[in-house]
Amino acid sequence: MKLPGARIRNMDQMTSKWTDLNGKISKFNACFIQKNRNPQSGAGEATIMQQATAEYCKTYKKRTFPHVASWEVARHHPKWVPVELVDTHGPMAPKKRGGSKRSKTSDSGNYTTSASDNLPQMNLNDDPLDEPDQPLDEPVEEDTPTRPRRRRGGESSSKGKEAVAESIFRIEEDKMTQFKKAEQRKETMMTLKVEREQAYKEHLKTIERQNDLKILCENHAHLDEPFKSVVIEQKRAICAKWCWEMPPV
Repeated sequence: MKLPGARIRNMDQMTSKWTDLNGKISKFNACFIQKNRNPQSGAGEATIMQQATAEYCKTYKKRTFPHVASWEVARHHPKWVPVELVDTHGPMAPKKRGGSKRSKTSDSGNYTTSASDNLPQMNLNDDPLDEPDQPLDEPVEEDTPTRPRRRRGGESSSKGKEAVAESIFRIEEDKMTQFKKAEQRKETMMTLKVEREQAYKEHLKTIERQNDLKILCENHAHLDEPFKSVVIEQKRAICAKWCWEMPPV
């Protein structure tokens, strides 16, 4: 909005643009989190960015992801931060979502989780995996990043939007400041250029005046016609140009 030639947009117009941008950033952020969660050996952030962009283009049939600058602003806010999976760093971390290795109690026959004593006991006797008709070789779904639950009333969503809007505003404000400084430097340079041109013109005018004065002061009495008449006419033209009084012929 602060770039030269751009028109000013109010908050409603910016919100309409953000609605479309929000969906695109969310899709790319999911691809980035997925690649960043299980990176290749020795892969840096630049490599992960390339892999996430390739995954985004492949999944959503796009040529590229053109909103990297906006995503860089949004990714550091709570709404976009990756969610830590359950027991992902523990020795008993499972491949399926949901927690740790199950153990069977001796009395009730119910399954309980051993990851934490604070988790409630769950009756998993009706687990479809325990039924004989259920195939056991079904592929296990990979963990996908999930967003934090929003509070009722949209309080968290509103704060996230306000934080993103404030960051974008600060970036655009910095751009406007840099643009104003560049315009001031350009104006200063133009002023100096005009002053130098005027000084140069005055210098040339002074030299011309000195040369004309030198011609006017030269004696022409010894000249013969028609050279004498030519010199007299030249001196009259010089006097007319500078508003000088013609000396005696």
